[in-house]
Amino acid sequence: MVAYRKEFKEAMLQKVLANPTGSVLDIAAEAGIPPSTLRTWYYKYCHDNGVQLARKKKKRKQAENKFNAVVETAHMSEAEVSEYCRTHGIYPEDLKQWRNDCISGCRSNPDKKVVDQAKIDKKLLEKKTRSLEKELRRKDKALAEAAALLILKKKARAIWGDPEEEE
Repeated sequence: MVAYRKEFKEAMLQKVLANPTGSVLDIAAEAGIPPSTLRTWYYKYCHDNGVQLARKKKKRKQAENKFNAVVETAHMSEAEVSEYCRTHGIYPEDLKQWRNDCISGCRSNPDKKVVDQAKIDKKLLEKKTRSLEKELRRKDKALAEAAALLILKKKARAIWGDPEEEE
């Protein structure tokens, strides 16, 4: 285990804090330390000093970076795209998804409210369908039970006779 001096830790934390949009990976690589070590220092510093952590998702690029990656790889062959993805730490599947997102973003979409209302209507219909199917299953069971009771009643009369005839 490598012991880092306090001054070095503070300098690295200042770099991270001074550049909130920057990548911890880049800063760690530049300093020659493991990214997990720098992240640990950063989280500990934020926890100790009551600093609100920025909520970043792993391996997610901002919209502009995604668009730039799509533009940069548009003219590349598949082998070149694979090499680009390896050097930038992204997956080719992600790049394809980003390309599709860019294309769909250029299409004229219906108003978001209309889309949201359609989703709400769909969910309501699905809920109503589930409740009707549940009620139908319950009624089918009740009908099957009633039919079974009628058959048993007929069989009992056939075996023991009709109780009204004996009187």
